[in-house]
Amino acid sequence: MKLIYRAGRQLLKVRAIMLLALVSAVVSTWYGWDLAQTYGIRPADGGRLASLPVRLAWGISVASLGIAFAVGMWAYGKLYAGSIRYDEAAGALHVRTVEFILGGRDLVYPLAAIEGSSWREGRFDNPAGVSVDAPWIALRVKGRRWPLIVDAQGEFPDRALAARVLGLGRP
Repeated sequence: MKLIYRAGRQLLKVRAIMLLALVSAVVSTWYGWDLAQTYGIRPADGGRLASLPVRLAWGISVASLGIAFAVGMWAYGKLYAGSIRYDEAAGALHVRTVEFILGGRDLVYPLAAIEGSSWREGRFDNPAGVSVDAPWIALRVKGRRWPLIVDAQGEFPDRALAARVLGLGRP
């Protein structure tokens, strides 16, 4: 089997953000629980305990933010290709996606299942000065609802083979 792609340092960043998402889920759930119990008591909140529906609304809203972040990163990991290997004898691709926090899942696709790929600039420029430059490749595979995410900032040890096998216009 020949390695044609690995996320490299980008995988460490994804895992770090997954860890951050998990911590955020725990902290926001704890803080949401606290708000559901005590919202309104603090002098900044008015000094009087708010009604139960108001406390629940605040608590559930805050907890939901962290939980949604963690669920979103879990879903992202199932799409993110950490590495891709090509088995020429079997005519198959072995894709390792990212499981939440640690580990990965190995998926095997016959080469005929690759429907193509498209380049995404991944660029966002904000007038406030925050900008993002994270190009990626959407790799469409027959039988998958969502394309696999191949981080273009990853490493392609054999660019020619990767371009041929994955149908990349510009790896």
